[in-house]
Amino acid sequence: MRWINGSGKILHNIDMAELSTSNFAETIKRWIHFDNLAATFTRQAQQARTARFKWETEAIEYLKKSNMLNAIIQIAGGRLTVVEEKHAQALTLQRLESLLHDYFNTKPAGSSDETLAIMAYIKANRGSVTETRLKKS
Repeated sequence: MRWINGSGKILHNIDMAELSTSNFAETIKRWIHFDNLAATFTRQAQQARTARFKWETEAIEYLKKSNMLNAIIQIAGGRLTVVEEKHAQALTLQRLESLLHDYFNTKPAGSSDETLAIMAYIKANRGSVTETRLKKS
């Protein structure tokens, strides 16, 4: 059995014939360690994003009040500028249904709204991927 990362690099190679009970126990211990590590990193990343957003909001508010939104702030390793970013809205099933209703409302009077039939088709045929995973509970 091989453990391969996203770029195809072999992280760990196990010969199934050599997988004794003690080796299996060690494998599980390592899985638990890295599962806990991943959970810690996820929490820390979320906390860092939350803190960054707070500081970014404060900085932008200061620049707005000071009428300096066009300022270029020199920092070590680069510079900061205020920019407007446009991101596409997430395409959820609820959003898709709303958009379809809007689309059919623009059609001439007497046209049928096929949103429910289209949504039923999408839900029935969107598919899924099944993976075998370890789950800690």
